[in-house]
Amino acid sequence: MTLTEGQQALVDAEDGLFAAACPGAGKTRAMVTRFLKRTAEEPRRGIALISFTNAAVDEARHRCGSQARALRVPHFVGTFDTFIHRFIVTPLYVKAYERKPNYVQSWRDVASTSFRLRDMGRAKNLELEWFDFDSDARAHLNFNRVPRDFGDAAALRMLAQRKQEAEANASHIFGRLLKAGTITCEAARLLAAFWLASAEDRAILEGLLRARFSEVIVDEAQDCGRVELDVLQFLRDCGVRVVMVGDLDQSIYEFRSATPGTVQKFTADLPVQLELEDNWRSSPAICAFNSALRSGQLVETARGDNSIIQTSVYLIEFSALDQIVPAALDVAEQHKLAPNDLMLLSHAEAHGMKAAGVGGQENAGSNRVLAIAHAGSKLRLRETDSKTRRKAVEQVQRAVLAALTVGRDIQHHGFAAVCEEVGVDPRWLENFAVRMALGLHTGGKARGDFAASVRDFLKTADWGDVPAPSSSDLGKLFKAPSEDAWASVASYGNSPSIRYSTVHGVKGMEFPGVVLVLPERLRVDRVTERTVLEDWEGDHNTEARRVLYVAGSRAEQLLICAVHRKHTGRVASLLDAKNVPYTKL
Repeated sequence: MTLTEGQQALVDAEDGLFAAACPGAGKTRAMVTRFLKRTAEEPRRGIALISFTNAAVDEARHRCGSQARALRVPHFVGTFDTFIHRFIVTPLYVKAYERKPNYVQSWRDVASTSFRLRDMGRAKNLELEWFDFDSDARAHLNFNRVPRDFGDAAALRMLAQRKQEAEANASHIFGRLLKAGTITCEAARLLAAFWLASAEDRAILEGLLRARFSEVIVDEAQDCGRVELDVLQFLRDCGVRVVMVGDLDQSIYEFRSATPGTVQKFTADLPVQLELEDNWRSSPAICAFNSALRSGQLVETARGDNSIIQTSVYLIEFSALDQIVPAALDVAEQHKLAPNDLMLLSHAEAHGMKAAGVGGQENAGSNRVLAIAHAGSKLRLRETDSKTRRKAVEQVQRAVLAALTVGRDIQHHGFAAVCEEVGVDPRWLENFAVRMALGLHTGGKARGDFAASVRDFLKTADWGDVPAPSSSDLGKLFKAPSEDAWASVASYGNSPSIRYSTVHGVKGMEFPGVVLVLPERLRVDRVTERTVLEDWEGDHNTEARRVLYVAGSRAEQLLICAVHRKHTGRVASLLDAKNVPYTKL
């Protein structure tokens, strides 16, 4: 397929640039084409192609096809986190601590990052991920990250009153983790910012990066936070060309300091500005829905095979979440779409699960038996996406490692470091966890019986060269969950009729049909005190509004807005005002 004029301009530009690309604009194809062209032109220095998710990176690698040379050193294809780890943090960490760091995905992967203050009552543990850290490694509690189920009003008042004590504990834990070499993506960004602020360290990095790279191509530029932009500015200062492609209206990671305003300010300084406004993914009605939610100035046009589809957007009114799927399946059947062609999307996972016919899952928390039961249920469901499968297996792996590390001081170590400490091959552990989760069935079992089957599995397992866990330890580590928690396992007995996910979980994907759920109780922003509909009606450029935009723009042929009857009139008025063709059911 021939590149469009805009795509070809992205490929051929001879200076740094920013390309604003609407959904379905073919940006990945254009960027990979540029990447292959530039790797052929640069025999000595490398070209980097960076995105923000492993799925996007895997897609880029796949599109490189047989041109494996482009995937070898000095070139780089990977996530921004990996780029920061490999080319900024690791060399300077080794210089400072004389050993390589151990990277983990998040603080939740490290046991010691969950802690309590004295006399907290029934409030849940505090988590390190609720804190921001400054360049001096001082913690600052971010109340926007404290979940609503942390505790009652009294617990929240207690936390506010003891904020300094909580921050002191978090700072201490953070410092010990850094010294132990355990670094998350967040910590790596903090270290990168710290070292980039040092003239001595900048000089070291400049020599390394100037010699290594000629150009860096950034996919999903709207997801760049403050540190990523600092890294890109440093690369520009080093003489490395920066090429960025993205859609500012798809910025939905404000918790990572990724805001459209800061990205727009940075990209405005790049010499070449392009707009890719041809949507090769969606039908005209879906493009109109996208435009109705967009805050930016792009005006997308439907192109390609789906541009001839005259199906309107559907507005389904419901009073109970279990009414959504039957109505959506009727509409899909009218348009010759199968249940597997649909993806049900919601901001909160609980709404999507209930709508898809999967009962609410209580958080497994620290109960390892419950985590194993839920993992097995998720792995058996064909609708479970790969990200959820990975998380389920990781839960079982951590449970197994807990049995193998009794009495060891590993609380500040990440997964890889713990495996090394115990002498376990991570690949073997992953296979073991999958076999365990799938081999233990919850059907018809009481919570105590299932807990006993978990302990029996571990007692009789073939541990190879790894010392088997003590039977007495298994009794303490794998206790039966509560009756209420165990009831949540039964909800996985039947497969849902259509797939479901959060909006954040499908970013970058596309589906023939999308069912977008707006529940009765809309989330109220703690800062603005507005709901997403108030943001839309008032034309406020907020993350909640952009989440709706990302959800709708995943659809290719059919978009169904399933809206609680309390809000259907408001949504209909918005669609009318924006000239979005729709059919109300």
